Amino acid sequence: MQPLSDHSIDLGTHTAGPAPRPVPTGSHPSMTVEVTPGGTVVVSGEIDSATASALRRTLRLALLAHPAGVTLDLSAVTFCDCAGLRVVLTARHQHLDGGRHALTLGPVSPRVMRLLELTGTREVLGAPEPVGKKGPSQ
Repeated sequence: MQPLSDHSIDLGTHTAGPAPRPVPTGSHPSMTVEVTPGGTVVVSGEIDSATASALRRTLRLALLAHPAGVTLDLSAVTFCDCAGLRVVLTARHQHLDGGRHALTLGPVSPRVMRLLELTGTREVLGAPEPVGKKGPSQ
């Protein structure tokens, strides 16, 4: 019987390629997050399980930099699932300032509004009318 050849590798010296780089705060191929000097967090693109951690980090940093309050602008969000909604709800719950929420929901896209209405969280978050929705004629 022939012994099997040794195909083991030395993990200390072998690399299979470049080490994976963490997603920088606010940057992801399908989502962009910017914090304005005034404390508005502007999100565009898709908020899902792949991008939720980047949004969570950015919200945490923005709330630390702007303890008086941050407005979350979701008017350019094209998709948001339960992972994204959880980030928003958790950040809002964790950052109370004397009973006042430090995270305020600003304008939202129609798709985000639909998610808020389906989940019953529109009133909890105090969501305004979605961007582009026409009000009653005057």
